[in-house]
Formats: sequence, structure tokens, C-alpha cells
Amino acid sequence: MIPIQWIALKGIQNNPQGVENFYSQRLYPSIFNFHRYFFDKIPFSLGDLLYGLGLLLLLKLLFDLFQKKIRFNNIVLNGLTLFSLLLLLFQLNWGLNYYRLPLHQKLDYNLDYTEEALDFTLDQLIKESNSLQKSLSSNDTIAVQINYTTSTLAERIEKEFQFDLLDNNPQPYIKNSLWSILLSYMGYAGYLNPFTLESQVNHKIPKLSYVVTTAHEMAHQLGFASEGEANFIAFYTSIHHSDPLIQYAGYTFALRYCYSERYKAHPEKAKKQLQNLNPGVLKNFQELSQFWKKYHNPFEPFLKKGYDSYLKANGQPRGIQSYDEMVALVIAHLLKESESINKID
Repeated sequence: MIPIQWIALKGIQNNPQGVENFYSQRLYPSIFNFHRYFFDKIPFSLGDLLYGLGLLLLLKLLFDLFQKKIRFNNIVLNGLTLFSLLLLLFQLNWGLNYYRLPLHQKLDYNLDYTEEALDFTLDQLIKESNSLQKSLSSNDTIAVQINYTTSTLAERIEKEFQFDLLDNNPQPYIKNSLWSILLSYMGYAGYLNPFTLESQVNHKIPKLSYVVTTAHEMAHQLGFASEGEANFIAFYTSIHHSDPLIQYAGYTFALRYCYSERYKAHPEKAKKQLQNLNPGVLKNFQELSQFWKKYHNPFEPFLKKGYDSYLKANGQPRGIQSYDEMVALVIAHLLKESESINKID
């Protein structure tokens, strides 16, 4: 069964237009709406509980094997059968979105960018971040504080979440993860359960991260499996929100990624540009860094390596580095907006 699925997936990977037209645009929205009808009404994450139950069953299986209550051959045979069924369900339920038409092709964005384009984008993000930070704080040296509860934030993001660059999007929703402390130690801000299609967010993370993580996981619910594309949608929907706090989260989110790319190419030039950033914005960045340092542990790199392998196995050859691919989309989008404004002027 597994070899047959592997051959079928190879064929599907070579037809992204077909996946886009028949699965992502037609079938998947119905699948998501069907799941939402049942799971959105449940106040807690059923997906979290299913993963917890799966872990308990695995531990019981290992205990029975140790006690010689079950034969190893039976475990292998039943395990392969279960894995094959879960893999089939994963692909049909959500996973085929990994092989859809890339977002930049649908938006007609050119992902090739020059050093000057990256400089322009970084300057724009610094300018917008500074402006919002100053309006949200008493002066430019104070970090922005979000006083909303995570539930209120989730409601506000859900209410205005609309990726209007594309049509026919279902309405996503979010839930706080029951395993937020565990996710913190694992180094994860959130995840989409591909079987229940619930988006879970780690409610322990700083609220600026909570905003963009919520939007990122909602993008996955829309069927955008690519991490870079989900990051871009999180940026886009956040900066177009009516709440300046959510706008600030979106601009500073893209700023961190674009600065990282600039630093890789020219560290000194990147540092010079960063000198234009308000101290209050830097303090917000320090809060994010301090949070993850608090939960750092020796197991985290192995968990990240496992997730990296998962992404590579599902059509994202750069693995975890694919999150950075949002930079090209942000640059293309801001350049296109700038060109439109110049034409009007």
C-alpha cells in the first residue's frame, strides 16, 4: 500500500495546476468546512487530545512489548498498516496542498530580487514599525504592550481575517493549545492538526508572536501548506487589520525576517540600517528572544531536525529554512504596492 501511495504522490507532484484546480480550490474548501462544522463548536482542541491519546497508546504498546504480551512481528505488521492508513488520510484531508500551484505564480510576483530591493523593503518595514511603535507607546524607547487576552486577540484576528488577494477562501478559526508548555519546550509557536484541521497556538508565547502565529496557522487552514507562504499571509492579513497593535505585530514580524536576510549578505550594512529602528521596537524583539531562551533544552534541536525532515518529505526542499521564503514574497508585494502608488501620483 505504501509503495502505491508513494508512486501516486510522485505523479501528483508533477501536476501542481491540477492539484490547484481540483483539490485546493474545489475539494479542500468543502473538506475544511465539513470539519469546521463539527470541531469549531468544541471549546477545546480535539486534535491536541488525539495526539495525547496516540502517545499514551504508543507507550502502552511499548510496555506490552517489554512485558512480552505482544509479538514484535505483530507490532511491525499492524504498525505499517496503521501508518499507511494515516498517510492516506493525511494526504486526502490536507496534505495534497503541499503540491498546489505556488502562491507567487497566482499573484504574478517575481521572487527574484536585488540587494537594492531588499534594502528598500527593510527601510519601509523599519519606517512603518517605528511609526506604529511611537503611536502605541508614550515614547520611542518603550516596548509596545498588548493588553488584550489571547482569546480577545484570536477573536479580533478571526473577525477580520481575509486574504483578499485571492477569492473563495473559507473562514479559518483558532484554538489555544492544551499542550502550550510542552510546545514551548519543543520550540513551537503553533501547529495545524491535519486530521481535524484545527489550528492550535501556543498561548504562552509573547502576544506579538501570538498575533502572527495565529494568522500563520489560519493560513494553513486555508490550504496554504508552504511555511513561507503561510508567513507571508500572516504578514499581509496583519498589516491590513484595523487594529494598529495587530498591524505592528505584522510589520515587526516581516522586519525580523528581512533583517536576517540582509545580515546574511552584509552584516555591517544590516547593522547600520538597524540603527534607524526605535529602541522600543528592539525591546520587543528582546522579549521574544528571552522567552525562547527560557525554554531552551537539549532535546529541541532533535525535534527541529525531525520537523525539518517532515517538511523536506512533503515538497519543501529547504525544510525549516522555507519559513524564510516569505522574504521574497514581502519584497515583491511591497514593490508592487509602491509602483501602484507612484502611478497614481
